[in-house]
Formats: sequence, C-alpha cells, structure tokens
Amino acid sequence: MTNALFLASQILVGLTGYGDSPHLAEIVDGGMGNLYVQWSRAANLLPGESKILDDELLARAKGRGVRVMTIYGNQNGATTKRLRETWGDLYLGNNIGEYAGFLYQDKNSFLKGWPESHDLREAHDWLVGEMLAGPRKAQRARPEDEREPCLFSTSGSPLACYELEGGLDIICNEMFAVGCGDLAYAASEARGAARRHGRPAWTAWLAHEWQTCWRKLPYGVAQKQDSLEVGLKELWIMGASMLVLESGSQGTQAHDYTPPDGECPPDTKTPPQGHEGPIAAAYRGTMKAFYEWTLANPRAAGQPVAETALLLGNYDGYVGMTYPSFAIFGQHHIAATNAHWRCAAPERTWEAVMGTFFPHPGDALAPFSNGWLGGTPHGQPDVMNIDDNITLEQLSRYKAVAFGGWNTMTPEIAEVLRQYVAGGGQVALCVPQLSGRIDREFEGLVADDLVQAVPGVELRGPGDAVLGEGVTTEVELDGRPYVVRAPHGKGAYWLCLDWAYPAADVTRREAWCGFLARLMDSVPRRMEVAGDDLRYVNWAVYPDGTAYFLNTDCVRGRSVTIDGVKTDFAPKEFKVLRAK
Repeated sequence: MTNALFLASQILVGLTGYGDSPHLAEIVDGGMGNLYVQWSRAANLLPGESKILDDELLARAKGRGVRVMTIYGNQNGATTKRLRETWGDLYLGNNIGEYAGFLYQDKNSFLKGWPESHDLREAHDWLVGEMLAGPRKAQRARPEDEREPCLFSTSGSPLACYELEGGLDIICNEMFAVGCGDLAYAASEARGAARRHGRPAWTAWLAHEWQTCWRKLPYGVAQKQDSLEVGLKELWIMGASMLVLESGSQGTQAHDYTPPDGECPPDTKTPPQGHEGPIAAAYRGTMKAFYEWTLANPRAAGQPVAETALLLGNYDGYVGMTYPSFAIFGQHHIAATNAHWRCAAPERTWEAVMGTFFPHPGDALAPFSNGWLGGTPHGQPDVMNIDDNITLEQLSRYKAVAFGGWNTMTPEIAEVLRQYVAGGGQVALCVPQLSGRIDREFEGLVADDLVQAVPGVELRGPGDAVLGEGVTTEVELDGRPYVVRAPHGKGAYWLCLDWAYPAADVTRREAWCGFLARLMDSVPRRMEVAGDDLRYVNWAVYPDGTAYFLNTDCVRGRSVTIDGVKTDFAPKEFKVLRAK
C-alpha cells in the first residue's frame, strides 16, 4: 500500500476519463487537477497502446507530478507490472469499483451468486471473509511486482468498515449516491472506518452528474454546480484526501431523468450533451476552480478532531437510508417472508440519529430539493463499527459513544464497553442493543435474550427494571424513567429502558435523539458553536487548532455563534478561524 501514503500528505483532485478521453492532456497542460482516472481500459495509460498518451505527454505528466489510477481496470499482473514500470510511484493502483453495491441493491442487481445465509453472523462472515477478502487474496497470489500498489473500492453504501475489514486498502465512498447521499454521514463513516482499521486516508468518489438525478435536480441549473462545489468543500473540511469526479466532465448522464432547467416537464427526455457541450464545460470549470482553491488553501495536517462517535453495531447492515426493497446484507430470500430483514425499526432509528447529527436541510438548493449537503450541528462525530475485535484503545479515542441502530451484543463487546466506561467513557444505548440475537428478531424480546452489560441496572422484562444505587433518571416519559444514567468507575452508561427501538414511536424517537444531542454537546470541545443555522454549517477543528467553517446553504446567508461571537456567512461562504 505504498502509494496510498501519498494520499495522507497531498490533496488529490481528479477527473475520470472514459475511452479515448482528452482529460489526461487537459489535466496535465490545463491545470485542471493532479490526478487522472482511466475507466476500464488500462492500456490508455501505456504509451504505444494509447490514443490519449504518448511519450511526450507522459514526460510532461511525470514532470508535473500528475498521478494516475484505474477504475474497473481488471488488469492482469503483466499489465499492472507495466503500469508500475511506466509511472513509478505516480501510479496509485486500481479502484475495483462498486464491489459491495449489492448491500443496497435489489435481488436482481448486477452482482449475483452470494449465498443465502441463515443469520446475521453467517451473512457478515461471508461478506467480509469471502467476498470482500477476495481481491486482496488474488493480489497476494501474484508476484510482488505484478500486484496493485493499492486497491481502492467505491460503494454507494457507507459501510466502509466491512470493506476495510475484508482487506481493501482505501475506501472511496460513492458520494451523492443512494446511501452516501448525505455527504456528512458518508464522510464520517469512511473516516471512522479508516481510523478503526489503521488506514492512512479515506477518499471520495463523486458520481455527481449521474446520481443527482434521483432527487430530480435539473442538470442545467446553477444549483447543479453549486451542489458540486459545496459538496467538494464539505468533504475537504471533513478530511477527504482524494476527490474524484466520476461523471459530468465528459457529458451529461442525467438527460434521460431530469430536465435541463425548471421549465421542462420532469419526464421529458432531452438530447445528451458531450464533451464540448456547456454542461461538461461547467463541470470542468468547477473542478479546476476547486483544485486551484485547494492549492490556495492548504489544509491543516491530520484529520478533524472527533471527540465522539456514533457506533455501527455488531452485524449492523444500515446502508445510509431506508428503502422498502433493501434487504439486510442482501438476504432477499429471508426478507421475502420476514419483514425484519428489510429496513425496519433498527434502521429507522439510525436514520433518525443520522438526521440529528448530519442534517441536510431541504431548502439549501432552493427551489430544488437538497438531499446531499448539510451541517454538523454537534461537531464532527466519527461513525465507527463495533464488533468482537474492537479494542479498548480504539474506543478510548472518543469521550462519548452512542449506538445508532442494530447491535448484536456479545460478552466480548460488553467487556470492552465496561473497561471503556470504567476509564471515563460515556456509552449511550437502548435495551434492544443489548440483545445477543443474530436472527434479526427485535420484537418481543425477553430477559434471556439480553447480554446484561449495564452495571447497576437489572432488566427483568418490559416495564420491569431494577435500578441500583446511584442510577439516576435523565429523561422521563409518561411519568416513568425513559433514559437512565448508570455510573461505573470514572464514566457512565446512558440506557434507554424501552424494549423497542425508539423509531417505533415518534415521541420516543424524538426524546432519544434529543437526549443523544445533549449528551454529545456536553463533551468539552475546543470551540463552542451554537445557533439554529448550524443545520447548514459544516465545521471541523484540526489538531493544530485550525477550524474550518462552510455555509452549505447555496441560496441564503446564515449566522452562528462561535465562542460567543455571532458570525455571519454568505451563501456558500468558507471561513478559516482558530480555536482558542
């Protein structure tokens, strides 16, 4: 993974070329970026076989430090060897593409052949240990000089945790796509997974022209490019080390799905535009401006400070959104007769938690719908998965953690949580997240289903909890304790006593999410930021105290209070401040 280390020290801004693309010359000679990605045909990166590269262009590219990589390269060992010899360390490797896309696809998706599992453990173990481990195993079978320097992966499901666990090197969550539509959530998941699995960087793959059609954003309006510009800067603030535009700069892809402007009826198909058309030119202009912006605004070293984390539980299959056709881990054979294997109360709870910490206000691209951009009103929590391999060191990076949706509790996880709390950590979770079940049954739980992991609280059944000495009520509902604080050592557990996932009831969902927001806000931070407009403002503090703020509202100014001072932001405005 040698070349991946470049990503930790330099922001890479790239465009994707399809076929005999002119983009490589445009990047090298036009200053459009510092990375070129070749779609599928790896030979286009080899002089003598390429229609877009000759020895002179190769020399100019290498002289200017332009890096190259492939996506869906499918190159054999001999081709990889030639790419490495031709480009040296400037060849980053191959993005195997939307490899884990079946996690949110329907049963007729392009990826066929995964086994029909019986339970969550079996489904997870095949996904990680067989499917996602396959590309790395195949690379190990090659001679050293024929191996890819780095294996990247792009999936529209923000479950980088499983892809990295399976052995892939660098995650490129497919931003703007399906579950990665909420950029802040998808970025936090990629960042949390990279930290958990010891990767030097995480990256963003922007299927912008193609994927923004699913929320009917017309391809010819100003807000189309606004959403790309702000999305790029939002991801930059959150720590992305490489940002690649996959679609748009070669021509339109959304013309069959969206009108060019707000006047065309939604179902009207319009003629496509190619590389020389105004839409592709606008995309190239946006990317060039962003690349120049990164050069003018060198980012502070490291990743944003994250004092808190939201936890993807053990065997959690949440893909960033709920949709009726989704089946957990792609297990449609069970979901056909068991609705619990589709997006249900655990995932709807996650969706509510996500909306609390990563809101994307619908009017940020008014008059068109916004499903992508938004603020971080409660700071920069990582989204990190937890399982039997979690270590105290990994968990202790955070002062407070909260489970989002599904969790299968085990004695191993319970013990690490106990040590974490004893050392001063704060853990928030619900009764169903104490269940040890792997069959996706989360209704009608009884005490025998639970791994008793909260010292001082004895759960005998719904409505029957014995609270020990020192356990206090934080939230009441209907005159009964709803959230209790159970101290242990230097820290505390915060337990929702409801035996159903909070999403099952609006009042309980709002009470739980409101409590989680207060808990995370109680953690001391290097800057105090407040205000109703924080739903629109994405902000992060880096280890050296540099703080970045971005108003993601593309049409209106917003105001927030930063360390007691009211600060105004124009639409799309970016500011650099210093933490005290």
